[in-house]
Formats: sequence, structure tokens, C-alpha cells
Amino acid sequence: MTQTTTDIDADYAYSPSRWSHRFHDAEKVIQSHVKTITNATQAARAHIPCLLNSIVDPITSLSDHFVDFYFPSNTKTDLPISDMSEIKAIFVYIHGGYWQFLSRNESAFMAQTMSDAQIVTAVVGYPLAPHATMDQIIRCIEQALVKILRLAMKFSTKIYICGHSAGAHLSSTLLLINWKEKYNIDHEIFAGFFLISGVYDLIPLVSTYINQPLGMTTLTAQNISSLYRIKDDYWSALNNVAILCVHGQYDPPSFHEQNRRYGSYLEQIGFTNVKILQMDNFDHFDVIEQLEKRDQPLTQMILSLIDNTVNSA
Repeated sequence: MTQTTTDIDADYAYSPSRWSHRFHDAEKVIQSHVKTITNATQAARAHIPCLLNSIVDPITSLSDHFVDFYFPSNTKTDLPISDMSEIKAIFVYIHGGYWQFLSRNESAFMAQTMSDAQIVTAVVGYPLAPHATMDQIIRCIEQALVKILRLAMKFSTKIYICGHSAGAHLSSTLLLINWKEKYNIDHEIFAGFFLISGVYDLIPLVSTYINQPLGMTTLTAQNISSLYRIKDDYWSALNNVAILCVHGQYDPPSFHEQNRRYGSYLEQIGFTNVKILQMDNFDHFDVIEQLEKRDQPLTQMILSLIDNTVNSA
């Protein structure tokens, strides 16, 4: 198929690897990112207690519908999920990759940092396009959250949801669910959403290479875009939950715009605790890689927010 100039511009606008200040070669940006997060995930699996491959839906035919749990190092039992009385919170991570790349097997790079802070990390796996539709992916995220939320309720623990890139979009869809009505889960269990370098208006992606495995039409893209959902679609019980909308200085300008638009939209429809910010000197990839190290600005911001909300509970 012959691309138009508009198509080529959209491809460039939504290719974060082509905007990094650290590498001139887009492929090297991605290779570096995958290496960094894979190495940190492997180290976490080797050094802290974990429960991998926890099944979300035992009868599904969809792939990678699992959650991996990582626990504080001082967990005393061989069954760490039964020894969570001393944990501070559960940090849920939903990976990016444009709904077609990456997996939970590279996505626990923050688990050691969280473990050291007495926080459980729950890394959500989900099926990827083209083997799953966007609606199926969104449904799998919801089902995984039900599993994690039930665990949090059992141990009276709050959860914080973090998503990067496509994972930030998937995290935003969780604001659209009335968890009390659908699952009898109280809103107080949700303590924070950390939306990092996300895309919330999917219509610009329809004409790009990104959409080839996704198969979205303009209408389906609009229907699953958080920016096009009206106020009444959002669960108003979460209006006071802390929400960070973050992008990197060297994210593409399209991501700057999407982040600011979505944060502003949340404020417009009644969310009272939204913070929109740019992190200087970071690109689309190393902005989230910060979570591997405790001394990084984003990590410190998130841990401080967790400490403040836990201590005020």
C-alpha cells in the first residue's frame, strides 16, 4: 500500500524511538530499553521472593493471561502470597509496546525497588495483537485487576496502578469501571494511578504502521479512547484518587499533547487530584526505566506519594 505524506508524518509522530536524545538509531533505542528492563526483571526473579504465572482465567484460550507477583525480601514463607501482613501496598504494572510487543517477562524491572520499600509488585500479562483484539486486551486487563483487587481486599492493602505507553492507555480504562456495582469492590482500595507517556486518543494511530496488527477503524479507535469517553462513563467514586500524568521531555510532541490533554480532561470532568508534568532530560523509554532505581525522580515521586497516602489512611 502506498503511504501518503500524512501517513508518513503520523508514523514519525507516533514513533517514540525516533525522538530519543540518547541514540540516533531508533532500533538501538528499543534494543537498549529491552536489555535494561529484561536484565532488571531477571535479577528480581533471582533475588526476591516471587510467584510467577498466576492464572487469571483458567478457561481462556488467549495467551499470557497471567499475573506475576514479587514480594518484599523479608517475606518469611514459601507461599509469600499468604504472608502479606507487613506489606505497605501493591504496585500494579501494565507494560507498553503498542499492544503488540513486550510482556510481563521483561516488565518487573521495578520489583526490587518496590520490594525494598515493602511493596508487592503485580506485573500484568495480557495477550497481544494480532492474536487478540483491542477489546479482548482491555477485558483481560480488567479481569487481571479483579484478581489483584481481591487479594488487596483480603489483606486490607491499597493498590497503585502504573502503566507505560500503551499500558497507560490500558490503565486509564480502569477509571471507566464501576468496581462497586460490578464486583462489589470499594473505591477506597484504589490509592493512585501513574500514567506514564500514554496515548489516550487512538484515532491518530489508525493510519499508521502501528495499526496493522491492531486493525482499528476510526470508530473502534474512538470507542476505546479514554479521551472520548464522557464524564458519565467514568466512575465518579474515584474523583479524588491521586493521578500522575507524566511524559518525558524527549517523548514525541504528540505524546506531550496527549498527556496534557488527558490530564486536563480528567480535571475538567471532576477529578480533583491530577498532576500533569514533564520530566526533563528523559525520553519515552528511560522515563519509565527510572523505576529500577530508588534515587530517580519518578521513583521518588511515586514512593513519596505511596508513603503519604498509606500514612494518612
